Amino acid sequence: MNTNPPRLQNGLMPTTSTNLHSQLCTSGIPSGNSAFAQSIHDFTRIVLGIEAAKSDLPPAPPQSQVYAFKPPSKEASAASLILARFRTYLSEHNLSDLEVGGRIQYMAHFNVHHISFAWDDSPDSPYNAWFASMLWKHWTFAKNNGLLHKYAISPTNNTAANGQKVIFRWIHGRQDEIRQSAHNLHWRQLKSAREKRSKRRKQISDHCVDTCVALCLPASLTRIFLDPACTSDTEEDDEGNLYGMHLPWRSQELTQFAHKLDVATVERLRKGKGTQYVNRVKLLELRQRDPINTSFVVPVPICLPCNCYTPTFLQSRGHVAQQVLNTQEEPCEFPAI
Repeated sequence: MNTNPPRLQNGLMPTTSTNLHSQLCTSGIPSGNSAFAQSIHDFTRIVLGIEAAKSDLPPAPPQSQVYAFKPPSKEASAASLILARFRTYLSEHNLSDLEVGGRIQYMAHFNVHHISFAWDDSPDSPYNAWFASMLWKHWTFAKNNGLLHKYAISPTNNTAANGQKVIFRWIHGRQDEIRQSAHNLHWRQLKSAREKRSKRRKQISDHCVDTCVALCLPASLTRIFLDPACTSDTEEDDEGNLYGMHLPWRSQELTQFAHKLDVATVERLRKGKGTQYVNRVKLLELRQRDPINTSFVVPVPICLPCNCYTPTFLQSRGHVAQQVLNTQEEPCEFPAI
């Protein structure tokens, strides 16, 4: 266990997404999947006019405007007539009905004519920090007036400090996407493919766990499939056919047992929800064809029983890697199902 206290290099937030998220999580920021964070993400997209998931980000303000920007005082911002108009507008319309006109009027009051973040600047630059505070202010008003009632926001998450961190993380994530786009024009397609594979693996994992529970299998077996990395990846060809992927680390015993669980899952759902349901939802277990390729870059779960790993795979790893995998010396028993 790492007992060292978290640190910030030179007192600055990390620039890589992984390290940034790690530091923010240490500070107690709500998960990006929480209702609190999702409501802020959705509200921000509406204000920026990028409601659709694949919408391009609006261009940043000209650098001349960003450099010359001076954040208004809190008093002026809070007491402005334009802010009052914006609040009135929010209270009379659904969140999805926000119009660009109302946003532009409020921004123009502070001589800002681009409704966007300065994507090339740090998330906590003076301009971005002010823009984020403006978003938080209007999000708070929208929430207090019932426009965000569909989000089950936890009261413990709903603090200004958390809101600031969530917006900071959101800006950083979009900046990361911009950098990826600059290096690879097809990054969206690659990201979409990764997300599809992840969702499919998670679906198979959930089905395996549910089937283990339904069959009253030992908890040790159920725990194995709680980790989606223990299920095979899925690749899709140009014709939409789905194929399972060989996992180089997974033993034949575990692979065969996973296949039996897939068959048992289909039978369990057929009995519980009917044949029509199984056919209608197009279960991945039925669509997936036999593997023809092997995944060479895969996450390998640690601390599984020794007979879950292929001996040749373990022997091909370095001594330290074998210690980190920390395979249990006692094998597990795979029952007949």
